[in-house]
Amino acid sequence: MGSTKLTKELKEWAAARGLVLGVAPVRPFERGRQALAWLARRGLATPFATGRPEERYRPDLLYPAARSLIVVARPHPQPVRPPGPGEGRIARYALGPDYHLELRASLEALAGMLQRAGARLTAVQVDNGPLLEREAAYLAGLGYYGASCNLIIPGLGTGCALGLLITDLELEAGQPLTQATCRNCGRCLAACPTGALVAPGRLHPELCLSYLTQKRGVIPVELRPALGRHIWGCDACQEVCPENRAEFSPADRGASRAGPDGQWQGPGRDLPDGGTGTGLIYPELATIITMDKAGFNRVFGGTALAWRGKTLLQRNAAIALGNLGDARALGPLQQALRAPAAVLRGHAAWALGRLGPPARPALAVALATETDPWVRREIRTALDSC
Repeated sequence: MGSTKLTKELKEWAAARGLVLGVAPVRPFERGRQALAWLARRGLATPFATGRPEERYRPDLLYPAARSLIVVARPHPQPVRPPGPGEGRIARYALGPDYHLELRASLEALAGMLQRAGARLTAVQVDNGPLLEREAAYLAGLGYYGASCNLIIPGLGTGCALGLLITDLELEAGQPLTQATCRNCGRCLAACPTGALVAPGRLHPELCLSYLTQKRGVIPVELRPALGRHIWGCDACQEVCPENRAEFSPADRGASRAGPDGQWQGPGRDLPDGGTGTGLIYPELATIITMDKAGFNRVFGGTALAWRGKTLLQRNAAIALGNLGDARALGPLQQALRAPAAVLRGHAAWALGRLGPPARPALAVALATETDPWVRREIRTALDSC
């Protein structure tokens, strides 16, 4: 089968499943190299990245036999309302079933098509390899870069998850959309809660809420208010982007499915989703705080939130409850003060300090029995603030 015919067949297969597919040539990612060099000069690193820096922008180093990079984009689910009182915010990409599993299943099906066409190399990557997937998508002509560092895909905006398939087949490659450019309206930079977008196209990774809500350990005190009610990821820069104003049809938004009944169940209220059956929800913060391991696995085990574990999400929920300042959070936060994990106890103390005088008795009792030095400091600071 000729490369043009096979490429067309792959694109049609993907489109029938609500995906956008493009092909990039195997060559160094120059934009990616420049971005990594900018970070290195400032002593910054990209969190959660794997591999040596040069392996991130040199496909040929990892896969000498590679001839084509197939990139697949899946639109994020579209919630129809903001979270209600007491509910946490989750970035669109993580709503519903885990997109990693869905994209990987699609790419493995594509790999089977390539193998039947004679491919010997069909390596799949969905956030689990060093190659810069966004740069491959740019080279494939799927989209162009915005000032927010997100890829803008015409007709879909910035809200897409990406997956990559590396193959030794020569396929018809796309061309970068050099005529399409970001409006540089500045809205994304102004909307960033932490100032992580330091300039158009330049991001301080360790200030981004998408990183902060996934990093283990202590969230710096000065950054906790910026989390608002975010418990996983952040869409602030995307929500204000003019390219995300387009209306999507149910088919455009619907690539998520959660199994035979198509539902993801958990604490919170179901969100209508245009009939796609994803059962999107925003979780109740108080319920997260009091979850045991079995409850966490039942609710979040099949989602993109599961990989960092229960305690991290509970820490984020404690911060969000403190930011909301709702007196009804007093009971769940008191329970968190007795949690086995010091990181949860300390952030719960900070949150209780935001609730004012009603929290003082619980904080005083906790201080009398707490042995962890950092948690004790958090409790004393909280007592001073309320």
